[in-house]
This record gives sequence, C-alpha cells and structure tokens, in this order.
Amino acid sequence: MNQLSRPRVLIVCTANAIRSPFVEHLLRARFADAGVVGPVLASAGTAARPGRSAEPDVVELGREHGLDLAGHRTRSLDEVMLRESSTVLCAAAVHRRTILDMRPDALDTTFTVREFARLLREERDASAADDWESLVRRLARGRTRARRTPAGDDDLVDPIGQPEAVWREFERAATDAVEAIAMHTAPALAAAAADHLPDRPPMTRREHRARARLVAGSDASLDGGRPLIPGVDVG
Repeated sequence: MNQLSRPRVLIVCTANAIRSPFVEHLLRARFADAGVVGPVLASAGTAARPGRSAEPDVVELGREHGLDLAGHRTRSLDEVMLRESSTVLCAAAVHRRTILDMRPDALDTTFTVREFARLLREERDASAADDWESLVRRLARGRTRARRTPAGDDDLVDPIGQPEAVWREFERAATDAVEAIAMHTAPALAAAAADHLPDRPPMTRREHRARARLVAGSDASLDGGRPLIPGVDVG
C-alpha cells in the first residue's frame, strides 16, 4: 500500500501541544508494533499557535512510552487538512463540534479518540471489514445502536497545568484508546495492504494462517481477552 492509497487520519485537540501529538505518536508506534501499514497520521489544534514545541511534560510522558516528541511542532487546524483527511479523531467533543461547524459533511468520519475506540470494541463485525474506509462506515452506522455514555466519558481530559493525578488519568485513557484502535483495525489494514500488492500471487498457507491470527485476535478481544497482535508473515 503506497502513501497515496493509505487512509489519512488527523488527530485534533486545542493547542496541538499535548493530547493530539501524544495520540499521534503513540498510535504510529502501535501500528508499527502490530506489523501493519497504518494510516498516514497527522495532528493539529483548533486554537494552536503554529510552530511551537510540545509541552515539556508530554515530551517526558512520551519518553516513558518510547516516543520522541521533541521534534513536534504545533499546527493550526484548517479546511485543507480536513479535506485531505479520510478520518478525524478528536480529543474531546468540543473539537468535534468545531470540525463539524467547518465541515458538516464530515459527520460520518469524525469521532473522538475514545469514542472511536469504544465503537470498535462494540462492533462485532470489525474484523470483517476489507479496508479502513469500510470499517469507519460500520462505526458511523453503529453510533445509532451503541450504548449511550455520560457526557464527557468519550473525552480525553486536558492535563495542562493540572496535578500529577490528572496527567496519569490522561495517560491511562489515551493509551487504552490507542491500544484498542491499533488492535481492532489491524485486520482491515493488513487486508488492504495485501490487496494493494502488485501482481500478488495467491496467498500461501502461512499467509492465510497469519491473517486468521489477526482476525482471531480481534474477535478474542471482544470477549474480554487482550491478545497480542502478530505481524503479517509473508516470508
């Protein structure tokens, strides 16, 4: 799957200095850990001042997770970014409302990060999706039948200027959501990558087994397990 054919996912918060860069970098790392070609990831802020560094506390938090956020520079959200993105994941509902004010047609492709993870957990047919776009359509339809959550439960708390306990709450919620997203989207991403290989011969037994393990891992997690995601073995 080349750069042009990969889905583009934009992660949005307010200043693009804590929540969205942390989620962006952690999600990129988890897709790499899963051995799949993930979406093209980027982040921006609805009220960001462009060109600033990430907050020192989130740079340090990133190091705890093996991430390097030192080179991150903030970007201000604009309509070009939204037009170029196939999916938008927001830190909180307030950011989602801002995006839908800018692009009402983005309703079915805009979620909060935690909402997206929750819908993936609740979507029984997630592993049957052939690609990222069809999976996102399933989740958008699933909103109508998903359980209702209290206001704010799908938000990532903003830890700026807050005590250590709030930072750890943010860390827990963000990492939990990212792990769920990486786990449940891996089968669709692996299938899409395989379909884009040029002149691909029929799948070998080993490849069939590898793909079956991805699907089984996603299904098992719906029953309360937390299996590791194997890489796709094409050797």
